[in-house]
Amino acid sequence: MKKIILINISVLLTLILGVIFLLKFINLFISGPPRYYELVYNLENGSLREKKEKLIYYKSLNSKIKYGTEIKFYSDEYRNLKYSGPIKNEDCGSFESGKYELIYALDNYGFRENQDELHQETDYVLLGDSFIMSVCESKPYDFKSQLQMLSKDKTFLNLGVGADNYVRQLATLTEVTQNTNFNSLIWFFYEGNDYNDKFSLYDSYKKKIRPNHNERKKSIDQIDSNDELYKVKKNFYISNFYKFRVWLAEEINGLSSLLKIFKKYESLLNNHEYEQVIKIAKNYLDQKKIRERYIYYIPSWQRLSNFKSNKIGFYSTNPQIKQLDILKKNVKEISEKNGFMFIDGENQFFNLNNPLSVFHYKMNTHFNRDGYKLFAEDVYNQIINKSNNINK
Repeated sequence: MKKIILINISVLLTLILGVIFLLKFINLFISGPPRYYELVYNLENGSLREKKEKLIYYKSLNSKIKYGTEIKFYSDEYRNLKYSGPIKNEDCGSFESGKYELIYALDNYGFRENQDELHQETDYVLLGDSFIMSVCESKPYDFKSQLQMLSKDKTFLNLGVGADNYVRQLATLTEVTQNTNFNSLIWFFYEGNDYNDKFSLYDSYKKKIRPNHNERKKSIDQIDSNDELYKVKKNFYISNFYKFRVWLAEEINGLSSLLKIFKKYESLLNNHEYEQVIKIAKNYLDQKKIRERYIYYIPSWQRLSNFKSNKIGFYSTNPQIKQLDILKKNVKEISEKNGFMFIDGENQFFNLNNPLSVFHYKMNTHFNRDGYKLFAEDVYNQIINKSNNINK
């Protein structure tokens, strides 16, 4: 009897080890998004934000990344930059790094860390969403600061706003820059979610562009100079079962991607509405005689998470990648048709050993400081440096 039990246990352990080996082997060649929703989020109580915060907290526990070299909002160096707006705590740290918050000053128009004179005259206008605003990265690690360090003789007006998509971004462009003299527009399209918008909302967006100054946050002098403000204070209980679910969600990503080969994905972009937006932008820039206009396409975490399969030829047959490629193709064709130069940012990230290293804990967050540095370098090399050489 004991012998049979031992045999059964041995067979079971062999099967378990075989499954683990198979998952590991598939993950060497095929990657995809971890199945957090099914195996982690759906089995937890609370809001989706709380579930994400718990996962980020768990990931941050063993993080060796050191912070503390940021330019704090109360420092003399920061005060000398003389931003006119109040201080804002973005309250983003719990679902980005899990360790630190972003605290920064607004300009007089409600955008992040611009000197007000840039609204009168600047070399470049940067238009986009939270990646351009640089969620949860303080100076000097945010996108604009990194770009400024590479382009010391150029000025940048950053009009990036979190959660803004292409229709709202158009409203920002046409409303905010009416009295701005600028030479070039770099309009960023984030593949992950910038396709979600409706042209019918354009007029209502324009009316809401300028913030209500009476509802602003406190000024620098009204906030205590305390490093504790930068520290995320979220804390969660992490059980062994939770750790197992996270491990499993990450280990089956290759297998789940392989099984999705027959899945069909819907088109993401309303081409007609996007073209309406681009045409309005074209006419607006024509009136202002802005010749240099770019659409920079930021690859999504969903795309980059499939990087391993790019080496074995499975990448291009992945139905989700096909969906994203169609999105990119449509954005490229519409933008070029209307006089924009299309810049594809994919290669800069795929050249990394692990493209997901530009995100916090390789998860679906915004870029970490390494990601913003790489991002800025690519924008500089593909746009600003080339433009400088052409205009010499």
